[in-house]
Amino acid sequence: MAHPLIEAWRRFSMLPALRPLTERRLALKWKRAGRPIPPPPIVKYGVIDEYRRRFGLRTLIETGTFAGGTIDALQRRFDRIVSIELSADWYARAVARFGARRHVTLVHGDSGTRLPEVLQTLREPALFWLDAHYSGPMTARGAIDSPIVRELEAIRAHPVRGHVILIDDMRDFQGRDGYPTVAELLDWIHQADPGGHVEVRDDILRWGPVGRR
Repeated sequence: MAHPLIEAWRRFSMLPALRPLTERRLALKWKRAGRPIPPPPIVKYGVIDEYRRRFGLRTLIETGTFAGGTIDALQRRFDRIVSIELSADWYARAVARFGARRHVTLVHGDSGTRLPEVLQTLREPALFWLDAHYSGPMTARGAIDSPIVRELEAIRAHPVRGHVILIDDMRDFQGRDGYPTVAELLDWIHQADPGGHVEVRDDILRWGPVGRR
């Protein structure tokens, strides 16, 4: 259990007025430590925003809402956000927190099944943040620990081109429980999109069109 003074400082540092400074300090501390895996959430949000700006994308599709951190951090950056969550509890919490925001759509269910439904509503390129996987007792567990293969197949089958895909937690891709290995995933992507650009950096796979890297 944290010391009361440390806990009080942590809460104080996350007040709305101080939170941006706190998050920048955490990102700088992470870089100075040699960019250990996994990066802190603020770094991940920065990667998402970087690709939003780089490719001019206005829609964010997230799989794995969890506590809603991604929505909270980026809700003012996108015209439309859709987030899919398997856990009934985390979904209900997200609805209570974000349900009144007209540009945020929350979807309950397995992203391997619900993502194709979301894709039917897309008429322009989107940014995909794929983060739906079992991560311990606080998260929901589907038939397999990661629906990533079904998610990628659905996105690739979508008629709109120009989507950008970011996949979190690449350290978990060990070839078990629904996860391909990193090498298998990269091979699949190269075959599906020979002209695209893909790289793994800071525990995040980044896949998008060539030309604005």
